[in-house]
Amino acid sequence: MEPNYDTCGMTNWVGSFDPIKFIYFMLATVIIPYPVYIFVATVFNWEHKAKRPARHYQDILNATSYGVILFIFGNYARTFNVLDNMAKLLSELDFAKTSLPRFKSWPFAMYALFLGATALVLVFAGYHIYLGIVLNRTVPGFIGYYLLALLIPVLLTLIGYACLKQQNNDLFGLSKVYNFMLYLRWKWTTRVARRSAAKQRRLDAAKQHIPTIDPPNQSVDAQQGRVATPVSEQQSSYHVSRSGSHDNLVVTTTNNTSVSFTITEGPPPTSALENIDSEIVIPPFQPYVWSVAIPGYFHPHHWQLFYTLAFFTRFDHWVSRVGAGIVIGAYMQGIMAYGFDYLIEE
Repeated sequence: MEPNYDTCGMTNWVGSFDPIKFIYFMLATVIIPYPVYIFVATVFNWEHKAKRPARHYQDILNATSYGVILFIFGNYARTFNVLDNMAKLLSELDFAKTSLPRFKSWPFAMYALFLGATALVLVFAGYHIYLGIVLNRTVPGFIGYYLLALLIPVLLTLIGYACLKQQNNDLFGLSKVYNFMLYLRWKWTTRVARRSAAKQRRLDAAKQHIPTIDPPNQSVDAQQGRVATPVSEQQSSYHVSRSGSHDNLVVTTTNNTSVSFTITEGPPPTSALENIDSEIVIPPFQPYVWSVAIPGYFHPHHWQLFYTLAFFTRFDHWVSRVGAGIVIGAYMQGIMAYGFDYLIEE
């Protein structure tokens, strides 16, 4: 029994979802074809990129994610059919296992297939516009949304081209924005370093005023600039009380004999923390200078083209279903053979 999409807020021009058909869709487009294609392409030496298990896993994961988007917004819950899978075989012909950028070395059969596919795409595009006009009678406004959706891949391509020109030519002057960001980062790190140094200096100063019950050691005090001169000596147990680091020491013995120490304060000790400002190495800000260290280049792949077309073969008509099978098959062939290569590469 077909689900009632209208009660779920779905329409013919937005999308649709059916969990059972989604499972069939993923099995028919990703889960089963991927390992089968890798096995056959390796045995028969079809052109493909050798991948390690990590890359296979990543490509399958990406294909699943892309498939979710395509299934929902391509309306395949309504239109997915066995014709989709049968038409995929056209993209699995042996002479079709070639890369788009290598068109100069294509065999004649591949040229014929490409020209035929281009003509077929144009015919399919015209017929799908006709189907959109027909559907517009029952879904007012559909043809407008359908044609406006064609601007999405054009817009994405223009954005990619703009990024390419920015990377290679600094077309929009974004290097100045990046330079300002680096300057703010330099100011922040400098401020944090100075605050940390000031905090450490306060902690060190507080440690110098902590009272102690031990009598001053003459050798240690001498190294620190202080000289302790005993007035009298008494060999007995004693307790030392100190009221401050710069006060006299009073030693009380068991037989009430007092021994007085006079502390002569020398010059203040010189420590690395007191010169913390001079020891913090803060390099001056180095402005960013734009350069084409790694140039980019525009490299379209056929999986990107056919994945985009798969959103427009969305009608419950056998022509649209055959077209869906062709474009999805060509899209997945590119993914299985080469992976999700980028439109703008470095």
